[in-house]
Amino acid sequence: MPGRDAILRGGTAAAAAVALTLAATVAGCGGGERQDANDADGTYKVAVDASFPARQALADESELRLVVANRSGKRIPNLAATVEMAGDGDQAQAFSRLDESTGLASRSRPVWIVDQGPGMTAYSDTWAYGPLEPGKTATLSWQVSAISAGRYRIRWRLAGSLGGRAKVVQSDDQQAQGTFDVTIGRAPAQARVDADGQVVRVPAGGDEAAAGR
Repeated sequence: MPGRDAILRGGTAAAAAVALTLAATVAGCGGGERQDANDADGTYKVAVDASFPARQALADESELRLVVANRSGKRIPNLAATVEMAGDGDQAQAFSRLDESTGLASRSRPVWIVDQGPGMTAYSDTWAYGPLEPGKTATLSWQVSAISAGRYRIRWRLAGSLGGRAKVVQSDDQQAQGTFDVTIGRAPAQARVDADGQVVRVPAGGDEAAAGR
C-alpha cells in the first residue's frame, strides 16, 4: 500500500529536510519498533464522507477531508490513508504526478503542496491516524495549495494498518476508497475583504469561500 520514497510534504524546504531527517532516523535505529510491527489480519467496516473542491486555482488553498466512522464494533488498529494520482500508483508521491520525460532523477512532480497533513509516516503517500475505537469518528484533513494547472483524478484509499493486512471496507464490503476529479485553473484565486472584515476567496469556479474556514 505505501509508496517507496522518503517523506516529502510541507510548504518549505526546511520542513522537507526535517521530515527526511526523521525518516532516516527511524530507518537507522535498529532497536526501534517498526511502524507495521503490530499488523494483524482483520476486516473493519466504516462509513466515509469524502470531500475535495472540484474546481481550484493556482495558489488556491483547499482541503481534502475524509471523515471516517468506525461501524465495525471493534477497534481499528491503526487507521491509515493513502493518497495518489489515479493511474500513477506509488510511483509518484502523494498529490503529485509522473513526468514522462526521460533522464530525470525523479519523475514525481507536485501538483499540490501539502501545507499540513493528518499525521506522519516514513512513506511518501500514506498517513497514519492511529487507533480508532468502535463507534468513534476520525477526521483526516490535508491542507494543500495547487501549483500545477490542469485536470487531475486523485485517488484515496483506507487501511486498518500500515502493513495492509487489516482491511477497511464500506457497507458493500468493498475496500474503502474513492476518487476526486479536479480542475486547477491557470488564473490564481482572487480574494477580497467582505463587510465583516473577513478575507473571502473566489476560486476558479466562482463560488466564494471564507478563508480559514
